[in-house]
Amino acid sequence: MMTFNTKAEILFQLDDFKAKKEIAKILFDKKNFMRYKWKGGNTNLGKALRLLMDKGLSTSHGSRTDVPQIAVIITDGEPNDRFHLEFAKALTEIRKTDIIVYAIGVGPSRRPENLIKITGDPNRVFELKDYDSLRAIINKLVVKLCDDEQNDDEKENPCNPEKPCDGAMADVIFVADSSRSLGDISFNKLKQFAKAVVKRFTVSPIDIQVGFINFGNDPNFEFKLNSYRDQDEVMKAISKVQYLDTAERMQLTYTGKALNLLIQKGFLHENGGRGGRVPKIAIIITDGAPTDIDVTHRLAKKAKQQGMIIFAIGVGDWMKQDEIDLLASDPKTTHAFLVENYDALSFIEAALAKKTCIAAHQMISMAPEFFN
Repeated sequence: MMTFNTKAEILFQLDDFKAKKEIAKILFDKKNFMRYKWKGGNTNLGKALRLLMDKGLSTSHGSRTDVPQIAVIITDGEPNDRFHLEFAKALTEIRKTDIIVYAIGVGPSRRPENLIKITGDPNRVFELKDYDSLRAIINKLVVKLCDDEQNDDEKENPCNPEKPCDGAMADVIFVADSSRSLGDISFNKLKQFAKAVVKRFTVSPIDIQVGFINFGNDPNFEFKLNSYRDQDEVMKAISKVQYLDTAERMQLTYTGKALNLLIQKGFLHENGGRGGRVPKIAIIITDGAPTDIDVTHRLAKKAKQQGMIIFAIGVGDWMKQDEIDLLASDPKTTHAFLVENYDALSFIEAALAKKTCIAAHQMISMAPEFFN
């Protein structure tokens, strides 16, 4: 546990206590109240992040190398002017680590843009009107923390022993932006993200099938749902997907054309679509507003009306939440993601894979008339 104001201080280390009741005793012991009381000062969040990285989650203070490192930061303001540079430097450093960060902003002075920068994922941000509201998010926060703790496929989740991808049946198609704004490096990161998600699936003709659409000026069906029959084949196929933009031909973001291909051919029986009660799921990854924006909005609505589940991921400064929300299925909090850059895709990999599998289970369990 740490606290910070103008300075940052570690109150106790990871290896100071061995049991939950020992921590509870310290926190609720009146004799220790003076040590933990409010001290005032400035909001030097940069110094807190630096201490977290240097000592809070270091192996010398109890951090283990074989488990996820998770931090929960609670703050009610933004860094004071003279601490902005220190905050920016600390942000750059923490994003290079494997630390999973949750941020809770409290009160009218909270800055959601800073909270998202800290976490790299809006789904790890909580915004509350006051400190009395903290109690209301306890269960939701615990579930999210346990989801992230379960980043090892061989390890049982201590909060939910069920593995959501076990027994999941779905037809899943990635729809990947290949326009000029990405560049080769970012497109490769997009592919690595897609492979990391697929790695969490059970891929087979009776489990999850995977297809891939690559789009710029026109969409390419790189491989169809029935092109490959196991996880290894799918991951090799994703690795071979080529970035469409070239010096000879600049690629724009025709998301509507990609959606049209998805609707017209993506889930056809001859392309591997199993129809009936098998969920049709699309994962759209893009970093720019659609060039064909009106067509995109119309076809996204049509796809969802036809029963497709769309997860929409917006990347970078050019993407706006309302654009991603228009693509994504309801509820938006489950199906829409907005991340700062392509490096930050790694922060949502586990959450996206799990939500995809949960959606598959939920669709399979629906009444048959839903699919008529």
